[in-house]
Amino acid sequence: MTQPRILIVDRDQASASAMARLLGDNGYLALGPVFTCREALETADVLRPDVAVLDMVLTGACDGVDAAELLREGHGIPAILLTTGSDPDTMARARKALPCCCLPLPIDSQALILAIESTLARKRAEAALRQSEARSRAIFAAAPTALCILDGQGRVLDANGAAARLFGLCAEAVRGHPIRDVFAARDAEALGTLLDAGGGSDTARARIRCLRPDGGEFAAAVAATALPAAGDGPQVLLEVRPCQTPGVRPDHPDTDLNLSAEGFLIIDAEERLRQLNGACARMFGLDALPPAGVRLESVLPGELAVSLCRDAARVIAWNEPVKKETTVAIGGADKTLLVSLFPMGLDESRRMAGGIVTDITDRKQLESQLAHMAFHDPLTGLPNRSLCLDRIRQALERSKRRDNYQYAVIFLDLDRFKIINDSLGHHMGDRVLENVSRRLRDCVRSLDTVARLGGDEFVVVLEETGSYREVVRIVKRIRDAMGEVFPLSGHDVYMTASMGIVVSPASYDKPEELLRNANIALHRAKSEGRNRFKVFNTRMLEDAIRLMDLENDLRLALKRGEFILDYQPILALSDRRMTGFEALVRWRRPGKGVAPPNDFIPVAEDTGLIVPLGLWVLGEACKTMASWHERFPETRAMSMSVNLSAKQLAQATLVEEVERILRATGLDPRALKLEITETVIMDNPEVSILRLKRLKALGVRLSVDDFGTGYSSLSYLQRFPIDTLKVDRAFVSDIECSENRKIVGAVVALAHSLGLDVVAEGVELETQSDVLNGFACEAGQGFLFSRPVCREDVERMFGKGES
Repeated sequence: MTQPRILIVDRDQASASAMARLLGDNGYLALGPVFTCREALETADVLRPDVAVLDMVLTGACDGVDAAELLREGHGIPAILLTTGSDPDTMARARKALPCCCLPLPIDSQALILAIESTLARKRAEAALRQSEARSRAIFAAAPTALCILDGQGRVLDANGAAARLFGLCAEAVRGHPIRDVFAARDAEALGTLLDAGGGSDTARARIRCLRPDGGEFAAAVAATALPAAGDGPQVLLEVRPCQTPGVRPDHPDTDLNLSAEGFLIIDAEERLRQLNGACARMFGLDALPPAGVRLESVLPGELAVSLCRDAARVIAWNEPVKKETTVAIGGADKTLLVSLFPMGLDESRRMAGGIVTDITDRKQLESQLAHMAFHDPLTGLPNRSLCLDRIRQALERSKRRDNYQYAVIFLDLDRFKIINDSLGHHMGDRVLENVSRRLRDCVRSLDTVARLGGDEFVVVLEETGSYREVVRIVKRIRDAMGEVFPLSGHDVYMTASMGIVVSPASYDKPEELLRNANIALHRAKSEGRNRFKVFNTRMLEDAIRLMDLENDLRLALKRGEFILDYQPILALSDRRMTGFEALVRWRRPGKGVAPPNDFIPVAEDTGLIVPLGLWVLGEACKTMASWHERFPETRAMSMSVNLSAKQLAQATLVEEVERILRATGLDPRALKLEITETVIMDNPEVSILRLKRLKALGVRLSVDDFGTGYSSLSYLQRFPIDTLKVDRAFVSDIECSENRKIVGAVVALAHSLGLDVVAEGVELETQSDVLNGFACEAGQGFLFSRPVCREDVERMFGKGES
């Protein structure tokens, strides 16, 4: 059973994380969190959650009520609002927005789970009701008998196509008008009596004359049946069947076949047409009714005549019905007919074949369109995931049957496609995807398959490849095609793609396994710099499993509190006076010892776990420094340096989280120094400047870490509100080299010209310290002074100073 998907919309990261854990423990799949109404709508577009849980207060101009209305109206997603309930106006808007429910804060776990279950149950019930109504509507519209739904005053609420054809009016012309308008005026009393009787519990029947469009009349058997009470009052279903003679029973009239919407014909044993009604003549493309006794081959299209004669002969000879669909060219277009032939007459020597003919061309076209939609991407027209997996399955089966059969599967993903959507808009992104699909089709052969899995992910299935060289040739052709400019409404867009490849021979039982391995190779290509392709090997799968296990262990480690902090002292180079510490996270893995940051930080970055982990590190470091300030007076002039990751800097709530931690720990903001790498802040400099200025306004100090390894612009460097540059250890370790010495000297001089102080990382030798001191570099850290040490060792060192 698919896990229900719950979207969390909450600006409080800690609250959202706690809610995600609660949902996960109760069998739900938590999506998000997201922090704004816009992010909620974009996530709903892509991930299609079942329910959204929204805090009333969100980041940005829209609040939770606005988001709930937009999610319901635009996506049909019910919402649960979390509110303090203190503002009457907001609560009135919430009730008007009609979310499933409002829950008070703080969240009661059982109440939230109960609300989600109730919301899901209600959503399932509404979906079932909509499906039932759609089925009923389809049956009503497709019924061959004329049907009308009337209100209590006898006005037409709805009429199906058969009724419109019978009355010679379009359905829109009938709706809203009294039903008496289509019956003879002199039968008004009989019609009124019929409708009154039909409003009761039993079906009422009568013969009443109907009006023809040309002013004439025809007799009809009419039945009125009360429908279950609706919100708009009592309703009656009216069924109208044309008839010729009074007949023996009102509920079984003799039918006038020429007024029937269904085609009817009779064929005798000599392949002559004994009877044909008007509907059947129109289906066969005849301008007029042919005379009785004419041979079929003389009036009907040859293919249709042969088919009818053959089936009629079988019905007459075997006294058994035949039902079949046949597609024939009539009037220059293909028409699909459903023909049901049945034996007529008790005497075998005079037996004939009667037939009912229905034009199902529109239905077959609709079925074809629905089948195409089920297996093709609506934007590009390419096969979708389902059809792609089927094509891969066929390739696997062929490879098992044929020893010389070779195939390849290419998993392709566009590099940095999100930038196009963000800068030019999703409509331009769609045009890029359409162009990509055309170029991919042009790069492969007619027997190959190009599919779109969703987003900017494509799969190419190559059949009969012959050799690895052929696969590589096609891959290079695809890469060259992707490298050509995409002209879009005055914008020249350049695009690259990364590709993961699986080639035969390989032992696979399921196409999903092959697609998974191609995806693993794709991610390896992306991790090595994009615009590359990688061929899958088993080592990649082992690495992927190891990373997945590591991710699971990281999640458990966060819950179990397995992370610890070490602190590396930072000293003034001039007098070796301690000026602060850098907090460094370690993972104490049960049974595996202590893992250094390089073993798990990259995985935490990729999975987003760096956000909760970074908050824990920041909180723990601030709490420790505040404790030292209180217990050891000599530390009050010292600062604590904490690294911020790219994911943390991208969080809209970062400033609020830092402020909350400072307030909770009581640490003086000036004693906290946040370190951001040069590459991170230059990835989106404008946003970084705004975020760093807000952090600076709190009173914290800011440092650019690993300076010199990125490609920052000096114009931007002047605009960043930073206090410190940290020289990367790569320059310090080889500072005796004249080239590196010049670089370090230039960095120190640049920093001083901008009013910044400098900290050198990785100082391990006295000669390195002397050179740095000669450049007037203020501080350094490294093994020359101290390795990272635990909190207890730092406190013992300060304790000795007290005694």
